[in-house]
Amino acid sequence: MADSTPVPANSDPGNDRIIASIVYVLYLIGPANGFTVLIGVIIAFMRKDKAPAWLASHYEFQIRTVLYAIALVLIAIIGVFTVILIPLSLLIWLLLGLWIVVRCVVGLMRIVDARPNPDPTSFLV
Repeated sequence: MADSTPVPANSDPGNDRIIASIVYVLYLIGPANGFTVLIGVIIAFMRKDKAPAWLASHYEFQIRTVLYAIALVLIAIIGVFTVILIPLSLLIWLLLGLWIVVRCVVGLMRIVDARPNPDPTSFLV
């Protein structure tokens, strides 16, 4: 009798690499509408436990990127309400955009090279 064990549709590691890359791209186009970031973080949460260990580190990195960005946005919003901290809030917004771009580009480069993220919990790259 033949083995009738179902094979998962996403058993190919190449598919996981593509999905993780798509999440980084969604983050890069996120400042234009914000909705793509939400889609990206949902995908990262759903795929983190099913992915191989080296790709799971990328999903963790992507989730942390959104969490850190939310914290920085809240700090910048609070700073806008105080007249003295408005320049600091503008600086936080500018650096936040640069920080997200750098994290996404570095993450994409690591995925292309099939390398894990060395420390996905780090604030820095």
